[in-house]
Amino acid sequence: MSHPFNEAWRFGSAVWGDEASLRRAGLFGRRGPQIGYHGQKPLRLDGDAPMITVGGAGSGKLRDLLGYVLCDSPGLPMLGLDPRAELASISAHIHAVHGEHAWHWNPMGLCGLPQNSCNPLDILDAESPNFHADVKFIVEGLIPLSGEGNGRYFELRAREWLENLIKSGVARFGSMTLPGLYRLINVVEADRHAWADHLEAMLKSPSESIRRTAAEMLQKQQDTPKEFGAIMGEIYAHLSFLDDPVLLASLEEPEFSLKALIDPRRTAKVFLNIPAEYLSIWSPLVRLFFTVTMLYKARAPEAPRIMLLVDEAGQLGRFEALLRAFTYGRGAGIRAWAIFQDIGQIVRNFGQPALQGFLGSAQMRQFFGVRDYETAELVSNMLGAETLEYDDALQQEEARRQKWETVGRVMRGEDPFAAAYDYRHFQRNAEHRTKQARMLMTPDEILAMPEDRQILFISGKDLKPVYAHKYPYFTRREMAGLYLPNPYHPPTGSVLVATRFSMRRMPVVTERAPRKLASFPQHASGFRSYVKGYEPS
Repeated sequence: MSHPFNEAWRFGSAVWGDEASLRRAGLFGRRGPQIGYHGQKPLRLDGDAPMITVGGAGSGKLRDLLGYVLCDSPGLPMLGLDPRAELASISAHIHAVHGEHAWHWNPMGLCGLPQNSCNPLDILDAESPNFHADVKFIVEGLIPLSGEGNGRYFELRAREWLENLIKSGVARFGSMTLPGLYRLINVVEADRHAWADHLEAMLKSPSESIRRTAAEMLQKQQDTPKEFGAIMGEIYAHLSFLDDPVLLASLEEPEFSLKALIDPRRTAKVFLNIPAEYLSIWSPLVRLFFTVTMLYKARAPEAPRIMLLVDEAGQLGRFEALLRAFTYGRGAGIRAWAIFQDIGQIVRNFGQPALQGFLGSAQMRQFFGVRDYETAELVSNMLGAETLEYDDALQQEEARRQKWETVGRVMRGEDPFAAAYDYRHFQRNAEHRTKQARMLMTPDEILAMPEDRQILFISGKDLKPVYAHKYPYFTRREMAGLYLPNPYHPPTGSVLVATRFSMRRMPVVTERAPRKLASFPQHASGFRSYVKGYEPS
């Protein structure tokens, strides 16, 4: 016997979440990053589970989503990939108000922001019990596997050689930087005497793996130079981004460490400010920053939860550490938030099985500005089918006509009992509503979704899909004074501010920073800016 629920909803039970269910789920609270609106009420999602956003190019990811997160997330340690430095620019003044240090790894000096140098390899300590595992994780990020069978051997050999070159460098010099690593791999074929000295040190190493790699490199360099060149070619290819003096300068003589993100005394936010056109070239380095942050957090489980905000994640190639952050980062105190333009970016970088890994592990799956049919079809299938009930006008009109014909039969002297039975039958048909299956939203409806709408899937809250709103941050009264101008959208000397009755353009004040801000790295220049009428207290 069919369950009564299945009888009533025989074609599907998909519905939208309503305000009452959102309130029960706690999305109207004040904790957690803001993810949108339901009507005029902000939605926030507190927790430690990963999140994924899929929004097409030009769909307002910064304007309608990330602007809220960066300008209004006090006390949240964060490492954020910020192409073009827009997020850092609009939120530059607010972090000190929240008592947070903001660091900018900004090799190209984007938007006039600070250029703080950092050595992401400072986590490597030969005396640490995690030393060998740390090196493996780091090299995995620098040399991702392509997935091509004919190149796998050379990629794996390149990984092992680079691991042991790093280990030997730390053992010999006491520490390692990326510029130091680049100089080391360059001497292998460019400076015969320096390479001989380092090779001798490797052969004398107490580490068995370092000695074995040194012997293998020596043997292949002498006996099979083509194979040696192919393996070294893999290393050169994946570290070729270091052939840039400006970039190397930003990785030596560090002004801050990623360890600042786990400092219990002070909340820190670290911005990776990279020109958007350099993302694919510098992707190994970006992956390294995120990998090292995860390693630091794993050493300090008691430290506050860290958010890893990965904008333009599709530009970083195969990023195994990001997938790990989604699958078990939650237990390590890491909340990853990856932002893609379409699901095809995930499939191209990680393969089809990884799509389920990302979507299945994420607590929030957020879709807006969908531009491609594949993503629209996926969202439509995730929403499911509803049982659509409606009046079939032709069928009901025919039943009413036959109902009145039965009355005529009685008047013509036919059997009144049979006519009464037929009358009741046609009466029910005239009132009967037809049911059929219908997708809650079809792919074409998702492709044509209004620009101020988004679809949210949130797990663990007993919540149906949410057809939510999104608005530009500068149109909201509650955001007034929390943001500065976007340098890519002039004028840069003023901002639009929502007042009670209208939008007003307010000037930005730049003045000497108070002495109490002297210790904040974002104010090392001695100046600060704010919106007139909203001076930080």
